[in-house]
Amino acid sequence: MKHYLIGGAAIAAIAGAAFFTLAPYNIAASVPHFPLVGEVLHQYLRNAVTVRASRIEVPAQVDLSDPALIRLGAGHFATSCQMCHGAPGIERNPVVEHMRPAPPPLDGDDYEPEEFWWIARHGFKYTGMPSWVAERDDEPWAMAAFLSHYNDFDRTTYEEAAFGEAGAYSSDAISFTDGIPNTCTRCHGEDGMGRGGAAPIVSGQSEGYLIAALMAYGNGQRQSGFMQPLAKPLEPIERARVAEGMAGGGAEWNGIPLPFGDAERGRDLANRGSEHEDIAACSSCHEGHGENGLYPERSDVPRIAGQHGYFLYNWLMMYRDGPVPTTERAHLMAAAAKPLSDEDIADLAAYYSSVR
Repeated sequence: MKHYLIGGAAIAAIAGAAFFTLAPYNIAASVPHFPLVGEVLHQYLRNAVTVRASRIEVPAQVDLSDPALIRLGAGHFATSCQMCHGAPGIERNPVVEHMRPAPPPLDGDDYEPEEFWWIARHGFKYTGMPSWVAERDDEPWAMAAFLSHYNDFDRTTYEEAAFGEAGAYSSDAISFTDGIPNTCTRCHGEDGMGRGGAAPIVSGQSEGYLIAALMAYGNGQRQSGFMQPLAKPLEPIERARVAEGMAGGGAEWNGIPLPFGDAERGRDLANRGSEHEDIAACSSCHEGHGENGLYPERSDVPRIAGQHGYFLYNWLMMYRDGPVPTTERAHLMAAAAKPLSDEDIADLAAYYSSVR
């Protein structure tokens, strides 16, 4: 019996080596899979997503029906996903139809929101579907929000959500208008006010801070699946043009408040900190300058008073839990965020987003 086992193992090893060396299975994308191979692989993919997404919970700050979050997801989809998957009323590029597997046209009923998040965050091996560019768990929820409502859109409403107006679709990756790329305005708005919470307010931030931020996103010192792909190709003169255009905008910030958190307690933390909890006062760095005193003294520090609460909450979580930027002064913010509890972060975001 032992000899039969040894002989069988030897035959299997030889057959395996022959299969590996001679490569009889044709891997050409021009040739279909054998019957049922594609179906089996696809079902395994579905099972893998379902199992892993079953442990995912929607975070407290995420409202999947929030129009601003859906717009943010639509804008990123237009930049990064539309070429392969098409979009509502927009066909896939013919090139991708000859991939194997071909990226499918999407259907908002195919997956649950947590599953859409998992797919956007982690991608798929052997398919060309990438994982999220940055090690950020917060950002893919915008994709989950948009994809969960995918079937609600036609071409007109999709263009309005993704580009700001109907008929605005363009295949250009970056197209400058008055110094600002349309890939900036589709999320931040032409006025830099964030399109009603779809993106952070950048209008009126200092030009120096905006240039430094774009440079940090471009070289990977700051992580963001939204910003890194757009900032990396920008030349210094283009970054300067974007920063100049956004910095010259209006300064009346009316951020959308965080829907939870104690703004009054946040005010106290922001202005006085907590010696007992080793929490520094945010206002010592982020306020004190300008006519209304809501701008920081240093030009390389951003204004946060009046910013949208959703982004304030996510940024504080990021500085506390990572990935922490590796820019020159980021360690100071990381040290300030380290002692903050979830409640502290919610209260600070609730306060600063309510400042007018």
